[in-house]
Amino acid sequence: MIESKLRILITEAVVLDRAIAAQSERLKEMKAQIAAEAETRKEEATKTDGGGRSISFEGVDGCTARIVTAGPTLLATIKPDNKKLSKIKDAAHGLFARLFDTEMSYRPVFEFRDQARTLLGVQAAPLIKLCETAGKTTVSFETKEPSSE
Repeated sequence: MIESKLRILITEAVVLDRAIAAQSERLKEMKAQIAAEAETRKEEATKTDGGGRSISFEGVDGCTARIVTAGPTLLATIKPDNKKLSKIKDAAHGLFARLFDTEMSYRPVFEFRDQARTLLGVQAAPLIKLCETAGKTTVSFETKEPSSE
């Protein structure tokens, strides 16, 4: 490739890279706005199998934005230096050893939520909440095929 063509190619690539970065930032902002709108319409959402929710919005041309918020997930492990550990132990009301397996860190037992509810009844909710992390929200798009008219 001759030097002048290389210079043109580099310039085009830099312009394209800048445009992609600007468009990516705008898309990120739009997705945040759409996700925020979905949060205001939780009652319209459909529950997902994993304890989350899903809602779809339609654009003016029939395209769709589907917003999925995953359900909360349990912490995989709770390390001894975790700031929440003492609160978790207190929330377990003396049943910590029955609800967690001891390793180098603490891991909720199989079917932790059910066992906590069985053992603690209504007192299980604060413990379960302390052991969960928030679910992730994603926004995806489906493009409507243009009509052939």
